[in-house]
Formats: sequence, structure tokens, C-alpha cells
Amino acid sequence: MFGIDFTLPELFRRSDKDQDIDDFDDVGLEEIAHAQQKVEHSLSRFQAAKLYKRVSFYIFVAIWTNVLWGYENQAGGMVLSIPRFREDFGYEYEGEYVLEAKWQSAITAAPTAAIGVAYVIASSLMDKIGRRRVIMFGTIFGIPWITVEYVSTTIDIFFVGKLMNGFALGCLSACAAVYVSEISPLALRGLASALLNLAICVGPFICVLINNTTVNYTSRMAYRGIFLPQWIFSGTALVLQCFIPESPYWLLSKGRKKDALRELRRMFDTEETVQSQYALMKVTVDEATAVSAKSGTYLDLFRAKDRKRTALIIFAYVMQAFSGVSYVTNYSTYYYQLSGFNTAKSFQIACGAQALSVSGTLTALFIVDRVGRRPVIIGGMIALTILNLLIACTGLNESNTQALQASSGFLAMYNFIYNVGIGSVPYILGNEISSVFLRAKSASVAMLINNAFQCMWSAVLPYMFNPDEANMGSKINFIFTALSFVSVFVFYFFLPETAHRSFEEIDEMFAMKVPARHWPEYKTEKEMKSETAFDDLKVQEERIENTEK
Repeated sequence: MFGIDFTLPELFRRSDKDQDIDDFDDVGLEEIAHAQQKVEHSLSRFQAAKLYKRVSFYIFVAIWTNVLWGYENQAGGMVLSIPRFREDFGYEYEGEYVLEAKWQSAITAAPTAAIGVAYVIASSLMDKIGRRRVIMFGTIFGIPWITVEYVSTTIDIFFVGKLMNGFALGCLSACAAVYVSEISPLALRGLASALLNLAICVGPFICVLINNTTVNYTSRMAYRGIFLPQWIFSGTALVLQCFIPESPYWLLSKGRKKDALRELRRMFDTEETVQSQYALMKVTVDEATAVSAKSGTYLDLFRAKDRKRTALIIFAYVMQAFSGVSYVTNYSTYYYQLSGFNTAKSFQIACGAQALSVSGTLTALFIVDRVGRRPVIIGGMIALTILNLLIACTGLNESNTQALQASSGFLAMYNFIYNVGIGSVPYILGNEISSVFLRAKSASVAMLINNAFQCMWSAVLPYMFNPDEANMGSKINFIFTALSFVSVFVFYFFLPETAHRSFEEIDEMFAMKVPARHWPEYKTEKEMKSETAFDDLKVQEERIENTEK
């Protein structure tokens, strides 16, 4: 297999799909699992994608749902910068139309809060009814509320649509991240998790491109036009979701072995691959069960065994809010306009900024496995600290047009730096650092706390930024400079390197309390067992072949 001479021994190889599931547990399941882990470590991304074609398609379907989330998230802030929207839903102030700060807070903060509530509810639903059903529920639930956003003529009706659609998107985003991590082979896990952020960036990019076309319309289509594509995204996602399998990890955690095998046969082409993947997943779940005694409550997240893992995941996600992304997402286009750019030019800059977001995520895809999670996120936060400081300083003199436009340029660059590091890596860390039985809950709690802070920023930023309120402008970035600076030290001393580590290895290293800076060179017991099992299986296969001769 791709330069590795590995085949399962005849004792384990089966062709009868209706055999008793207990057969798998009596033929050296752990030995097969460790050998398969050795194979997974040896595969490159390209090799894994070529070998696991169906799985790659299922990953794409789950990632596609995040395009919808990214698009709606951008549309919510984008409407604030559309003159016709402010005219229809706001009031006149010094010759221009503005939307009241309380409604700006409401239509940005309330959906963020709804997403947070959805994270909690979705995590419980995921554990009870499965990942696939929750993804489909979120997609179906959001469609009517997109319609409400489109047809609304009053700000309160528009608010209701945004609020309820936020709940639907929360279900989608929480479940998609967990689902992708559980169906992804080791060689594709980092790439697949980073692609989740790419989808979030592609959605806004499409949004600003469409809005750049419709913004100068004099009718309500100036802002209604950006809601139309959401029906296309939702409809396409729903059709594709009908074909995805349930997570075998979830089925095994519920003791549904035959169902897990059935779904694995939908994911992999050969029976040999199905059985080796089953062995790998089964042993991982069994070991997690032995350690956790099937615990999986929210309290378990904060008990001694998992407290550090939970704290790391939460901090990584929270730093998205503390690095200033809410400010950039919701107010960058408006900032360009206040810096002296006309409406058309401001949306053109916004298009360029979103192109930088996509470029940043694509860069992360190439370096997150090669360089590692830890260097990428630490380097990214150092860069964001410097960039936030530059934005703040260059925008201080509001009478200096050139300085303000330079500040706008740095603000656009933020999109690239953010998505190379803190925008992409937390999705990977959330899936890798958490234990099997707490994965859905730890990801949901981290996203909930992140959204709570995003909600806080959404509520206060209109009062800090609006010309008719505090009018702080770029001074806001001094706050994000300080918070980003602190995060560099936290990540340096406490964040371990999880790249190229299996879930079993990560569990072992946390249990052994390996210092974060020593993870790259540490050799786990699981690695040594994998090498031994791999060699033993090759010897066993050779003996079988010699006997047959």
C-alpha cells in the first residue's frame, strides 16, 4: 500500500459481510488496530485522499454546510453597510441614514447568542440521535427563517429571522466539526478540519461579491439580493446530506457494532479496509471507555482528568473573539466608508479582504500539517498582535486621510493573518485534544463560550464604534492588541503539538502529563506497539504464504 507492504493476516481477512460481529473481537483486534495505525501514519494527504475516495466525498459534504454558516454570518454584518438597508430600517443623522445602536447590537449579538444555545442543544442531540440527523435538522430548520429575512419590511421581523436562523447555523457548525473529525483518516484529519474554516471564508467571499453587484440598486434588492443564495446553499446541502453515513465512532460508542460496520462499508471500498478501520476505531473507543467508564457529562469536562484539555480547547476558540474578528467581520466595510472611501470602493476593498481570508485559509491547509499546529497558532497570534497595533496607531489621526486609508489596508490584511492561524487551528485542536466520549460536548462548550464573548462584542461594539455614539474608531484595536499579546504566552507554555498523532496517542500523552513543549519528540507506547504489531503481522503473513506453498 503506497510503498508499504502491508496486508491483513488470513486469520483476520473476511469476505462474508453477514458474519457474526463477535468474530472481530477474537482475532487480535488490538494487534490489527496498532498495525493499521502504523499504515495511517505513513500515508500522505494525496495518498489518503486517493485511497479513501468515498470518505473524501463525505468530508466535502460536511464542509459544504459551513459555507452556509459563513455566508449568513457575513450577510448579517454586511447589511449594516448597505445605504438602502439603513434607509429602510434606520433614521437620518447629520444628512446620512444610520441604524440605531440597539438594533445593530440586536441583529449581530442575538444570532450569536442563538448559535451558542444551539451548540449546547446540538451536543446533547448528537450524543442521543447521532451526528447525521443533527446536521440535517439544522439545514431543514434554517430554510424558513431565510425566507423571513428576505421578506421582512420591519426591523423586528428581520431580527426574528436572524435570531432563528442563527440557531439553525449553530446546530450545523457544531455538528459538522465533530462529524468531520470522526470520519477523517489520520492523514486527512488536519486538512479536513482546516477546510471547515475555508468553507467559512468562502461563504463571506461569495457574499461580498454578490453584494458588490447589488449594493447600488435603488430598490430593496440592494440588501435582499444577498439572502437569495442561502436557499441554493441549503437546498444543495440537504440533497447531499441524504447520502452521508452516520459516524462509526458514535455508533461504536453506543454499542451498535453491526451498524458501525454497515456504515464503514459505505465509506471504504474493500472489506479488508473496512475491517482494519473497524479495528482501529473499536480499540480507540474501548480504551476511552475503560478510562472514562462511559462518562460523558458536562461535569466531566471540568474534572481533573479532562480539565486541562477542556481549558486548552476553550482558550483556543475564545481567542478568535479576543483577537477582534467580530469587529472586522461586522464593521470593516463601514470602517472603510468612514475612512473616506465611497460606498462602491468600500465594497471593492471588502471583496479583496475576503479574497485574503480565502488565501489565508488555503495557506493554513498547506502548513498546518507540515509546520504543526503549535507554531502556526503562536506565529499567527504574534502577527495579529503587531497588526492590531498598526491598525490602532495609523487610525488615530482622523484628519489624516492617508493614515486612515493605511489603517484600512492593515484592517484588510487582518483577514489573511487571522485565517492562517487562529481562524483555522482551533477547529483542529477542538477535534484532536478532546477525548472520544467528550468530543461533542467539549467542542460545543468551547464554541458556546466563544460565542458568548462574540455576543458581548456584538452588543458593545456599536456603542464603541458608531459616529453617533463613542466614535472610538481604530482605538478599539488597542484592546485586541493587548489580548492577542497575552495569548502568545499562554499558547507557548500550555499548547501541545498534536499534528500526526492518533487519538490514542494524544490520550496517552495527556495521561502521562507530557510537557507541551516536549510533545514533538515524545515516543508513545502506542507508537511502539504499532511498530511491533506491524512487524508481527508481516511475519505472520509470510508464514501463512510459506505454509500455503
